Amino acid sequence: MGTPGWIPPTETERRLCEAGARGDWEGQVAAVAGEDLYLAVPQQGQDPLPVYEDPAGGGTCIPVTTRGMLPPWHPQQLFDRVTVEELAQDWPNDRWKLAVNPGTPCAAYLPATAAHRGTWTRIRAQYGVRPGGLLTTHLGGPLHGPLAQGLACGAPVAVHHSVPWNELGTAFLDYAADAQLLHEQWSVTDPASWQQRLSQLLDAGFVPAEAEAALRARAGGEDAGSGGVPELVEKYEERFRADGVLPADGQVRSLVALDYAHAVALVRWGLGARYCAPPEAEQAVLRAGELARAAYGSWQEFSAGYALGRALAFDNGWFGTAYQEAVHLHRVLGQAPASPWANLPFA
Repeated sequence: MGTPGWIPPTETERRLCEAGARGDWEGQVAAVAGEDLYLAVPQQGQDPLPVYEDPAGGGTCIPVTTRGMLPPWHPQQLFDRVTVEELAQDWPNDRWKLAVNPGTPCAAYLPATAAHRGTWTRIRAQYGVRPGGLLTTHLGGPLHGPLAQGLACGAPVAVHHSVPWNELGTAFLDYAADAQLLHEQWSVTDPASWQQRLSQLLDAGFVPAEAEAALRARAGGEDAGSGGVPELVEKYEERFRADGVLPADGQVRSLVALDYAHAVALVRWGLGARYCAPPEAEQAVLRAGELARAAYGSWQEFSAGYALGRALAFDNGWFGTAYQEAVHLHRVLGQAPASPWANLPFA
Protein backbone atom coordinates (compact mmCIF):
# COMPACT_ATOMS: atom_id res chain seq x y z
CA MET A 1 0.00 0.00 0.00
CA GLY A 2 1.55 3.30 -1.12
CA THR A 3 5.23 4.10 -0.86
CA PRO A 4 7.33 1.64 1.18
CA GLY A 5 8.17 3.12 4.58
CA TRP A 6 5.68 5.96 4.25
CA ILE A 7 3.15 6.21 7.09
CA PRO A 8 -0.18 7.93 6.37
CA PRO A 9 -0.47 10.81 8.86
CA THR A 10 -4.18 10.28 9.58
CA GLU A 11 -6.93 7.76 8.94
CA THR A 12 -8.09 9.74 5.90
CA GLU A 13 -4.82 9.24 4.06
CA ARG A 14 -4.73 5.59 5.08
CA ARG A 15 -8.16 5.02 3.58
CA LEU A 16 -7.15 6.87 0.42
CA CYS A 17 -4.09 4.66 0.02
CA GLU A 18 -6.05 1.47 0.56
CA ALA A 19 -8.74 2.46 -1.95
CA GLY A 20 -6.13 3.48 -4.50
CA ALA A 21 -4.25 0.21 -4.09
CA ARG A 22 -7.36 -1.78 -4.98
CA GLY A 23 -8.33 0.55 -7.85
CA ASP A 24 -11.52 1.67 -6.12
CA TRP A 25 -12.29 5.25 -7.17
CA GLU A 26 -15.58 5.30 -5.26
CA GLY A 27 -13.64 4.17 -2.20
CA GLN A 28 -11.32 7.13 -2.72
CA VAL A 29 -14.33 9.44 -2.81
CA ALA A 30 -15.68 7.74 0.33
CA ALA A 31 -12.32 8.32 2.09
CA VAL A 32 -12.74 12.08 1.77
CA ALA A 33 -16.53 12.42 1.53
CA GLY A 34 -17.04 13.25 5.20
CA GLU A 35 -13.85 15.29 5.54
CA ASP A 36 -12.76 18.84 4.91
CA LEU A 37 -10.53 19.29 1.89
CA TYR A 38 -8.22 22.26 1.51
CA LEU A 39 -8.03 24.50 -1.53
CA ALA A 40 -5.17 26.99 -1.84
CA VAL A 41 -6.21 30.64 -1.46
CA PRO A 42 -5.04 32.50 -4.59
CA GLN A 43 -2.54 35.24 -4.05
CA GLN A 44 -2.93 38.63 -5.69
CA GLY A 45 -2.78 38.27 -9.46
CA GLN A 46 -3.34 34.51 -9.45
CA ASP A 47 -6.31 32.69 -10.99
CA PRO A 48 -9.16 31.95 -8.56
CA LEU A 49 -8.67 28.21 -9.11
CA PRO A 50 -5.18 26.63 -9.11
CA VAL A 51 -5.80 24.70 -12.34
CA TYR A 52 -2.77 22.82 -13.67
CA GLU A 53 -1.77 20.04 -16.05
CA ASP A 54 -0.83 16.79 -14.31
CA PRO A 55 0.74 13.94 -16.31
CA ALA A 56 -0.08 11.49 -13.51
CA GLY A 57 -3.70 12.56 -13.53
CA GLY A 58 -3.91 12.50 -17.29
CA GLY A 59 -5.00 16.05 -17.97
CA THR A 60 -6.22 19.26 -16.39
CA CYS A 61 -6.74 19.08 -12.63
CA ILE A 62 -7.84 21.18 -9.67
CA PRO A 63 -5.73 20.21 -6.64
CA VAL A 64 -6.99 19.85 -3.09
CA THR A 65 -5.26 18.60 0.04
CA THR A 66 -6.51 16.45 2.88
CA ARG A 67 -5.98 17.65 6.44
CA GLY A 68 -3.06 15.35 7.09
CA MET A 69 -1.20 16.45 3.95
CA LEU A 70 -1.33 20.21 4.47
CA PRO A 71 2.15 21.66 3.89
CA PRO A 72 4.15 23.23 6.72
CA TRP A 73 3.22 26.73 7.90
CA HIS A 74 4.16 29.52 5.52
CA PRO A 75 3.14 33.15 5.99
CA GLN A 76 1.82 33.52 2.44
CA GLN A 77 0.46 30.02 1.77
CA LEU A 78 -3.18 29.95 2.89
CA PHE A 79 -6.00 27.44 2.49
CA ASP A 80 -9.80 27.41 2.55
CA ARG A 81 -11.87 24.37 3.52
CA VAL A 82 -14.17 22.82 0.94
CA THR A 83 -16.22 19.62 0.70
CA VAL A 84 -16.72 17.26 -2.22
CA GLU A 85 -20.35 18.38 -2.31
CA GLU A 86 -19.36 22.03 -2.71
CA LEU A 87 -16.86 21.08 -5.39
CA ALA A 88 -19.52 19.05 -7.20
CA GLN A 89 -21.94 21.98 -7.17
CA ASP A 90 -19.45 24.53 -8.53
CA TRP A 91 -17.26 22.38 -10.78
CA PRO A 92 -16.30 24.41 -13.88
CA ASN A 93 -15.42 21.80 -16.53
CA ASP A 94 -16.54 18.21 -17.05
CA ARG A 95 -13.23 17.27 -18.63
CA TRP A 96 -11.14 18.30 -15.64
CA LYS A 97 -10.28 16.03 -12.72
CA LEU A 98 -10.07 16.54 -8.98
CA ALA A 99 -6.52 15.87 -7.82
CA VAL A 100 -6.46 14.91 -4.14
CA ASN A 101 -2.96 15.19 -2.64
CA PRO A 102 -1.25 15.18 -6.06
CA GLY A 103 2.37 14.07 -6.14
CA THR A 104 2.14 12.26 -2.80
CA PRO A 105 1.93 8.57 -1.84
CA CYS A 106 -1.81 9.01 -1.22
CA ALA A 107 -2.70 10.83 -4.43
CA ALA A 108 -6.10 10.29 -6.02
CA TYR A 109 -7.24 11.63 -9.40
CA LEU A 110 -11.02 11.63 -9.51
CA PRO A 111 -12.99 12.06 -12.76
CA ALA A 112 -15.45 14.93 -12.54
CA THR A 113 -18.10 14.52 -15.21
CA ALA A 114 -21.67 15.34 -14.21
CA ALA A 115 -22.30 11.65 -13.52
CA HIS A 116 -19.17 11.34 -11.39
CA ARG A 117 -20.05 14.49 -9.44
CA GLY A 118 -23.45 13.00 -8.78
CA THR A 119 -21.64 10.07 -7.17
CA TRP A 120 -19.57 12.49 -5.06
CA THR A 121 -22.77 14.07 -3.77
CA ARG A 122 -24.44 10.73 -3.11
CA ILE A 123 -21.49 9.41 -1.12
CA ARG A 124 -21.20 12.70 0.76
CA ALA A 125 -24.86 12.37 1.77
CA GLN A 126 -24.11 8.90 3.15
CA TYR A 127 -21.26 10.16 5.33
CA GLY A 128 -22.69 13.55 6.27
CA VAL A 129 -20.91 16.41 7.99
CA ARG A 130 -17.92 15.52 10.11
CA PRO A 131 -19.22 15.58 13.71
CA GLY A 132 -17.60 17.37 16.60
CA GLY A 133 -16.12 15.57 19.58
CA LEU A 134 -13.72 13.28 17.71
CA LEU A 135 -10.21 12.49 18.90
CA THR A 136 -7.68 12.50 16.06
CA THR A 137 -3.90 12.39 15.97
CA HIS A 138 -1.48 13.54 13.27
CA LEU A 139 1.29 10.95 13.17
CA GLY A 140 3.65 13.53 11.70
CA GLY A 141 3.13 15.94 14.60
CA PRO A 142 4.74 15.95 18.05
CA LEU A 143 3.96 12.72 19.88
CA HIS A 144 6.48 12.84 22.75
CA GLY A 145 8.27 15.40 24.85
CA PRO A 146 7.41 18.83 26.29
CA LEU A 147 5.89 20.25 23.08
CA ALA A 148 3.52 17.29 22.81
CA GLN A 149 2.64 17.69 26.50
CA GLY A 150 1.85 21.36 25.93
CA LEU A 151 -0.30 20.58 22.90
CA ALA A 152 -2.09 17.89 24.93
CA CYS A 153 -3.22 20.65 27.30
CA GLY A 154 -5.18 22.04 24.35
CA ALA A 155 -6.59 18.64 23.40
CA PRO A 156 -10.09 19.37 24.80
CA VAL A 157 -10.51 22.24 22.32
CA ALA A 158 -9.07 20.16 19.48
CA VAL A 159 -11.46 17.29 20.23
CA HIS A 160 -14.37 19.73 20.46
CA HIS A 161 -13.60 20.78 16.86
CA SER A 162 -12.53 17.27 15.70
CA VAL A 163 -9.09 18.42 14.54
CA PRO A 164 -5.80 16.66 15.39
CA TRP A 165 -4.67 17.54 18.91
CA ASN A 166 -0.95 17.65 18.06
CA GLU A 167 -0.77 19.99 15.07
CA LEU A 168 1.05 23.29 15.23
CA GLY A 169 1.08 24.71 11.75
CA THR A 170 -0.87 25.74 8.69
CA ALA A 171 -4.44 25.81 9.99
CA PHE A 172 -6.68 24.99 12.93
CA LEU A 173 -9.87 25.18 10.85
CA ASP A 174 -8.76 27.32 7.92
CA TYR A 175 -7.37 30.81 7.40
CA ALA A 176 -10.70 32.65 7.24
CA ALA A 177 -12.39 30.62 9.99
CA ASP A 178 -9.44 30.98 12.36
CA ALA A 179 -9.39 34.76 11.90
CA GLN A 180 -13.18 34.97 12.31
CA LEU A 181 -13.17 32.87 15.48
CA LEU A 182 -10.44 35.03 17.02
CA HIS A 183 -12.35 38.19 16.17
CA GLU A 184 -15.78 37.06 17.33
CA GLN A 185 -14.83 35.14 20.47
CA TRP A 186 -11.66 36.85 21.62
CA SER A 187 -11.71 40.35 20.01
CA VAL A 188 -8.38 39.53 18.38
CA THR A 189 -7.78 41.26 15.05
CA ASP A 190 -4.00 41.57 14.77
CA PRO A 191 -0.73 40.31 16.29
CA ALA A 192 -0.83 42.86 19.12
CA SER A 193 -4.31 41.92 20.33
CA TRP A 194 -3.44 38.24 19.91
CA GLN A 195 -0.40 38.68 22.16
CA GLN A 196 -2.49 40.55 24.73
CA ARG A 197 -5.08 37.76 24.92
CA LEU A 198 -2.38 35.09 25.08
CA SER A 199 -0.72 36.83 28.02
CA GLN A 200 -4.06 37.08 29.82
CA LEU A 201 -4.74 33.37 29.32
CA LEU A 202 -1.28 32.32 30.46
CA ASP A 203 -1.84 34.50 33.53
CA ALA A 204 -5.17 32.68 34.11
CA GLY A 205 -6.88 36.04 33.79
CA PHE A 206 -10.29 34.71 32.77
CA VAL A 207 -11.07 32.30 35.61
CA PRO A 208 -13.42 33.59 38.37
CA ALA A 209 -11.00 34.89 40.99
CA GLU A 210 -13.03 34.16 44.13
CA ALA A 211 -13.84 30.59 43.16
CA GLU A 212 -10.22 29.99 42.15
CA ALA A 213 -8.90 31.34 45.43
CA ALA A 214 -11.32 29.16 47.40
CA LEU A 215 -10.38 26.02 45.44
CA ARG A 216 -6.66 26.60 45.89
CA ALA A 217 -7.08 27.29 49.60
CA ARG A 218 -9.07 24.09 50.05
CA ALA A 219 -6.54 22.07 48.04
CA GLY A 220 -3.79 23.42 50.29
CA GLY A 221 -5.68 22.60 53.48
CA GLU A 222 -6.28 26.26 54.24
CA ASP A 223 -9.41 28.20 55.15
CA ALA A 224 -11.31 28.85 51.95
CA GLY A 225 -12.46 32.23 53.21
CA SER A 226 -15.69 33.63 54.58
CA GLY A 227 -17.79 32.43 51.69
CA GLY A 228 -16.05 29.08 51.29
CA VAL A 229 -16.20 27.16 48.03
CA PRO A 230 -19.20 28.41 46.02
CA GLU A 231 -22.29 26.23 46.25
CA LEU A 232 -22.47 25.88 42.47
CA VAL A 233 -18.92 24.48 42.43
CA GLU A 234 -19.88 21.90 45.05
CA LYS A 235 -22.96 20.93 43.01
CA TYR A 236 -20.79 20.37 39.94
CA GLU A 237 -18.28 18.36 41.95
CA GLU A 238 -21.06 16.14 43.27
CA ARG A 239 -22.30 15.52 39.73
CA PHE A 240 -18.72 15.01 38.51
CA ARG A 241 -18.29 12.23 41.06
CA ALA A 242 -21.48 10.57 39.84
CA ASP A 243 -20.42 10.91 36.18
CA GLY A 244 -16.82 9.73 36.70
CA VAL A 245 -15.12 13.07 36.10
CA LEU A 246 -13.90 12.94 39.71
CA PRO A 247 -13.15 9.89 41.85
CA ALA A 248 -15.55 9.10 44.70
CA ASP A 249 -13.78 11.41 47.13
CA GLY A 250 -12.30 13.78 44.53
CA GLN A 251 -12.32 17.56 44.45
CA VAL A 252 -11.23 20.09 41.83
CA ARG A 253 -7.92 21.76 42.62
CA SER A 254 -8.11 24.73 40.28
CA LEU A 255 -9.95 26.20 37.29
CA VAL A 256 -6.87 27.39 35.40
CA ALA A 257 -6.90 24.38 33.05
CA LEU A 258 -9.60 26.16 31.05
CA ASP A 259 -7.38 29.17 30.42
CA TYR A 260 -4.33 27.05 29.64
CA ALA A 261 -6.29 24.90 27.18
CA HIS A 262 -7.61 28.05 25.54
CA ALA A 263 -4.08 29.48 25.45
CA VAL A 264 -2.92 26.51 23.38
CA ALA A 265 -5.95 26.89 21.13
CA LEU A 266 -5.30 30.63 20.79
CA VAL A 267 -1.78 29.81 19.62
CA ARG A 268 -3.13 27.44 16.99
CA TRP A 269 -5.78 29.93 15.85
CA GLY A 270 -3.12 32.64 15.76
CA LEU A 271 -0.91 30.52 13.54
CA GLY A 272 -3.84 29.87 11.25
CA ALA A 273 -4.69 33.57 11.03
CA ARG A 274 -0.99 34.44 10.59
CA TYR A 275 -0.87 36.54 13.76
CA CYS A 276 2.19 34.65 14.98
CA ALA A 277 4.92 32.39 13.58
CA PRO A 278 5.95 28.85 14.62
CA PRO A 279 8.91 29.75 16.90
CA GLU A 280 6.75 32.09 19.01
CA ALA A 281 3.91 29.58 18.97
CA GLU A 282 6.10 26.74 20.22
CA GLN A 283 7.38 28.81 23.13
CA ALA A 284 3.83 29.72 24.14
CA VAL A 285 2.68 26.09 24.02
CA LEU A 286 5.68 25.01 26.10
CA ARG A 287 4.85 27.73 28.63
CA ALA A 288 1.24 26.55 28.86
CA GLY A 289 2.47 23.04 29.59
CA GLU A 290 4.81 24.28 32.31
CA LEU A 291 2.03 26.26 33.98
CA ALA A 292 -0.36 23.31 33.84
CA ARG A 293 2.18 21.04 35.52
CA ALA A 294 2.67 23.64 38.26
CA ALA A 295 -1.07 23.77 38.95
CA TYR A 296 -2.01 20.07 38.71
CA GLY A 297 -0.53 16.68 39.46
CA SER A 298 -2.14 14.56 36.74
CA TRP A 299 -4.14 14.64 33.54
CA GLN A 300 -7.19 13.62 35.57
CA GLU A 301 -6.84 16.68 37.78
CA PHE A 302 -6.26 18.89 34.74
CA SER A 303 -9.33 17.41 33.05
CA ALA A 304 -11.55 17.99 36.08
CA GLY A 305 -10.33 21.59 36.28
CA TYR A 306 -11.08 22.11 32.60
CA ALA A 307 -14.53 20.52 32.93
CA LEU A 308 -15.46 22.68 35.93
CA GLY A 309 -14.14 25.82 34.29
CA ARG A 310 -16.13 25.08 31.14
CA ALA A 311 -19.27 24.29 33.12
CA LEU A 312 -19.06 27.51 35.14
CA ALA A 313 -18.42 29.56 32.01
CA PHE A 314 -21.00 28.04 29.68
CA ASP A 315 -23.50 25.95 31.69
CA ASN A 316 -24.23 28.03 34.82
CA GLY A 317 -25.91 25.24 36.75
CA TRP A 318 -28.21 23.95 34.03
CA PHE A 319 -26.43 20.62 33.53
CA GLY A 320 -27.34 21.00 29.89
CA THR A 321 -25.49 20.73 26.58
CA ALA A 322 -22.35 22.55 27.75
CA TYR A 323 -22.11 20.26 30.77
CA GLN A 324 -22.60 17.14 28.66
CA GLU A 325 -19.92 18.32 26.23
CA ALA A 326 -17.48 18.81 29.11
CA VAL A 327 -18.15 15.28 30.36
CA HIS A 328 -17.79 13.89 26.84
CA LEU A 329 -14.40 15.55 26.42
CA HIS A 330 -13.27 14.16 29.76
CA ARG A 331 -14.32 10.64 28.81
CA VAL A 332 -12.80 10.72 25.33
CA LEU A 333 -9.45 12.04 26.50
CA GLY A 334 -9.43 10.03 29.71
CA GLN A 335 -10.45 6.67 28.30
CA ALA A 336 -9.52 6.41 24.59
CA PRO A 337 -6.39 4.26 24.09
CA ALA A 338 -5.09 6.75 21.49
CA SER A 339 -5.54 9.76 23.77
CA PRO A 340 -2.43 11.81 24.53
CA TRP A 341 -3.54 11.78 28.16
CA ALA A 342 -3.19 7.98 28.11
CA ASN A 343 0.19 8.00 26.38
CA LEU A 344 2.02 11.06 27.67
CA PRO A 345 3.22 11.56 31.24
CA PHE A 346 1.75 14.66 32.82
CA ALA A 347 4.89 15.70 34.67
